[in-house]
Amino acid sequence: MRSLFSKLLITNWLYLVILTSTAILTLYLGDIVDTDLKVLLILSFIIFSLYLSFHISYLAAKDITNDLKTLGEKTKLISAGDFGSALIMTNFQEIDQLSKSINSMSGRLRLQFSDLNLEKEKFNLLLQNLKEGVFAISKDKKILFQNKSIPRALIKEHSESLSIDVAVKNPKLLKFLNEHILSGLDGKIGIDVNQKFFSARIYKLVSGEDSFLFIGVILDKTEDRERQILREEFVQSASHELKTPITSIKGYAETLYDKLKLSETSTEKKFLAAILRNTERMIRIVDDMLTISKLESSNVHFQPEFFDLNQLVKDLKLTIEGFMGRKKQTLVVSIAENFEIFGDILLMEHLLLNLIQNASTYSYENKEIELKADKNGQYIHISVTDYGKGIPEDDLDRIFERFYRVDKNRSRDDGGTGLGLSIVKHIAKLHSGWVSVSSVEGEGSTFTLNLPIVERKH
Repeated sequence: MRSLFSKLLITNWLYLVILTSTAILTLYLGDIVDTDLKVLLILSFIIFSLYLSFHISYLAAKDITNDLKTLGEKTKLISAGDFGSALIMTNFQEIDQLSKSINSMSGRLRLQFSDLNLEKEKFNLLLQNLKEGVFAISKDKKILFQNKSIPRALIKEHSESLSIDVAVKNPKLLKFLNEHILSGLDGKIGIDVNQKFFSARIYKLVSGEDSFLFIGVILDKTEDRERQILREEFVQSASHELKTPITSIKGYAETLYDKLKLSETSTEKKFLAAILRNTERMIRIVDDMLTISKLESSNVHFQPEFFDLNQLVKDLKLTIEGFMGRKKQTLVVSIAENFEIFGDILLMEHLLLNLIQNASTYSYENKEIELKADKNGQYIHISVTDYGKGIPEDDLDRIFERFYRVDKNRSRDDGGTGLGLSIVKHIAKLHSGWVSVSSVEGEGSTFTLNLPIVERKH
């Protein structure tokens, strides 16, 4: 196999040799023939030279063109995903090297496409066998993918390439999808269908600054909801059943405490005092369990209204001084005049009492506890700050759980139920807000209630 340059060089030299030999022969014949034949001989030489030059150029161009045409057809097939058989080039060394590079590239692409198809099949098999229903929606609101776990009551089967307006059967889900695709925001919704409860979420996939795909996930929460209802019913029933005997125990203990006229140092009086103290705590636990059960089941009587926060704090003053006075603590209030908020005044009273009492419990004697309120942007921030023990960083994510205590060894003689902060969290959620906490061990903690500002309509 020769290179293109060497082949053209040899061909040109051969052409020159032929022309030279022909020219010498023409000159020799020109000396022995007459004038008329000499002219004819020269014309024949010129015609032969032109023909030979054309023929050699044609053959070289044809070989190169055929090889390049074959290469072009092969690259078109590769771009279309058809890798086919390998190219075989033997005419020119340069083109043969190019064909080998294309063959190598085709082989690598074939392997990569094979790997991609394998991964695609694995991913598709995984998605199809998920317990959760998963679907994908394009920006133009067409379903690109759905697995077999999608509830038929919500989305039709085999809805790929269909518009969500046609594929989605549930009006509530359709409205939810349209709103969130339009806004480009993630979201969550609960849907009741045929005595079943589903939870649907939508997430956007972003490339650069633009969202190009939306992923939806549907979970069947029927069993979870039924278990939750059973738990709530059990808690409510148990709390009601417990309250009556606990109240009776308290009544009998108070009667004995008052009627027996026991000395302050007697063992009997200490036992009765312990009974009264623990029955009080059990009553508070039962009341808090009923409260949190109602909050979680949305069975609480929620009556939001506009009220002055300063007035609410003044109304709580006597209760606050009762438990803070025992530790000689002081409440420092920093709230602007006519600071109006929108909420259920009874629930907000419960929330503030729990936060302040929690701050008092975990703060030292003779310390100040600060209550502040301000407005920032679209939210009202109400914070309670203590300068006590603080909360370890590992416990910050768990302090709003039921019965969770930061100090596992701390005495429960203070009467705490372990439900106060959980109640605070649920009351905040009921008001479309949330509670955040920041703390430094040994320096204190700040709990902040964040509520959306509601403007009074005139």
